[in-house]
Amino acid sequence: MTHKSIAEELSGHRNRNRELRTEFERRKVDVNEPRPIEFHFWSWTQRDAALLGRSLYQMGFLVRRLAPAPTEDDPERWAVEAGAKIPIAQAIGDELAEKLVKLAAAEDAVFDGWGTSV
Repeated sequence: MTHKSIAEELSGHRNRNRELRTEFERRKVDVNEPRPIEFHFWSWTQRDAALLGRSLYQMGFLVRRLAPAPTEDDPERWAVEAGAKIPIAQAIGDELAEKLVKLAAAEDAVFDGWGTSV
């Protein structure tokens, strides 16, 4: 596993979120309407995944998945998925991205992004 700096990770999320905002505007999606959103993380030990799950729960997220997710290149990987019913505007905001990137880094994990149905 290669670690990017927090600044590099934040830059990537901000760029992706700008692209998503443009797409939502094009599709005339109400970004202020609360909807179920899933947030995806990767961890490399069960302990780190569990600590991340606990921290997400304490922040008000519902932890939906905490399970091994090995790949051929990364046999120790764990997936953590958490959900919240919030507006897309909050999910694409810099504040939440920064909070999740820093939380993941503190728990030796990586915030991989979010998704929702539109």
